[in-house]
Amino acid sequence: MIKKNRKIKLTTLVVAMLTASYSLYAIDVEQSKNGISFNSLEQSHYKLTLITPNKERYTFDLNNKNFNVTADMLNLSSFNDGRYKYELSPVITTGDLGTNVRELNNHNITQEFKKEFSVKNETYSGTFSIVGNKLTSNIEEELSLNKDFLINDDLIVDGSACIGFDCVNGESFGFDTLRLKENNLRIKFDDTSIAASFPGNDWQLTANDSANGGANKFSIDDITGGRTVFTVEAGAPSHSLYVDDGGRIGIRTSVPSTEIHVVDGDTPTLRLQQDGSSGFAPQTWDVAGNETNFFVRDVTNGSTLPFRIRPDAPTSSIDVAASGNVGIGDASPDASLNIERSDGTAQLLIEETNGSAAARELLKLSNNGGSFITFENQNNANKSWYFTHENSAGTSFNITHDDSVGAAMRLTTGGNMTITGTLTTGGVTCGGGCDLVFSDSYKVPTIEEHAAEMWNNSYLPNVGPTLENTPFNLTEKTGGMLNELEKAHIYIEQLNTRLNNKENELIVMKSQFDNLEQRLAKLEIK
Repeated sequence: MIKKNRKIKLTTLVVAMLTASYSLYAIDVEQSKNGISFNSLEQSHYKLTLITPNKERYTFDLNNKNFNVTADMLNLSSFNDGRYKYELSPVITTGDLGTNVRELNNHNITQEFKKEFSVKNETYSGTFSIVGNKLTSNIEEELSLNKDFLINDDLIVDGSACIGFDCVNGESFGFDTLRLKENNLRIKFDDTSIAASFPGNDWQLTANDSANGGANKFSIDDITGGRTVFTVEAGAPSHSLYVDDGGRIGIRTSVPSTEIHVVDGDTPTLRLQQDGSSGFAPQTWDVAGNETNFFVRDVTNGSTLPFRIRPDAPTSSIDVAASGNVGIGDASPDASLNIERSDGTAQLLIEETNGSAAARELLKLSNNGGSFITFENQNNANKSWYFTHENSAGTSFNITHDDSVGAAMRLTTGGNMTITGTLTTGGVTCGGGCDLVFSDSYKVPTIEEHAAEMWNNSYLPNVGPTLENTPFNLTEKTGGMLNELEKAHIYIEQLNTRLNNKENELIVMKSQFDNLEQRLAKLEIK
């Protein structure tokens, strides 16, 4: 249902009886014997501005609650007939409000004090009429001076219009079509809808606060709701808020290039503030950017910067796919976390910089079953290696090239290790030297010297002590054993040579003995 246009005809005019006394808020205006009296009920010190019907302006300082304005003060023999306008602005001093004024100056005041201060120090304005040198009490005379106009037709003004107490005859409009001109400027939208289905909220356009010391601003007020929903303060820079023909919003720019375009000389920032008014803990975040980085600032917790992007970062430096996969340098990640580069710099570094030395878990793989790490050669898939945690009982760690032929290396929870190939070690010497024992420069101890050292120390010299139930270095032990084994073969060769020499000596001796026997036998025959 749509509101219909309504034309109201004046059928009844109810006019309250005018008396010789006018009252506006805390100010009474009344006629005394000598002139017009202004009586203050609240404030003792006002500045009075009075404008006569011929637009002459007079200013008076009211130090008392009651102040009388005479015709002489206006350079008149008597008050001229007509409509007079006045404004009373409170003069606030430190003595009037004591510490409250100092608190106001320091901006250290409560909302309750602000409200009380603005009420007590309202600027009052109004009009009164003089007819026959007196405040009029005759209704017809008053209406003749201050007659409202009711137009039961459209109003067309061929020119400009000025509304307000301070409009003057011969007003210079310039390019103004409609001008509001006085000390309190308001445009009120008073919706008189009474049907429940019709919206009936009242609105107001307000220019500047009325209170002394108030803000210079333009605002849109929700009168029915008692709220100010939009405010622009005087002094705001050009194009503080700009909406272009494409619906794009510019903040400090008249040429927005995106839906919201913010321009600032130093770190344009968007603040997201949860103020606690809904029962949730207060928390404030800033989203900002400058020449060094784009960042998110945790204002509530020490203004830390938990998220940063540096200028010139490549496309898809961080890319979250629709699947939830996160790509680092990859616009279509194939895993929960996919790191991809093409310049040979792809790398994953987990670094703990705590200065206290301690063993810490820096990488953990957890799965309901076995888990494994794959090292893949992209040139040859058959050259891939798998570091696996056994899937079934979880009793071993395996390094394998092909699951079908079993693990190349298997380490059980009992500490037993099995390999399918050979074991080669390097980088460790053989104690006293391995093949060096065959060198002319190597002095091999005599069998007697070696035996003496062995029996004195209770271990082979180049193998070293081997304590029961104590771990030992297998590579070093193997090298030492090889050294001792090679020396043992040298000793065997030495003993074999000595034995051969002895055998040869025995053969010679046996030959000599046989010759002797033969000679003795010949002698016996003779």
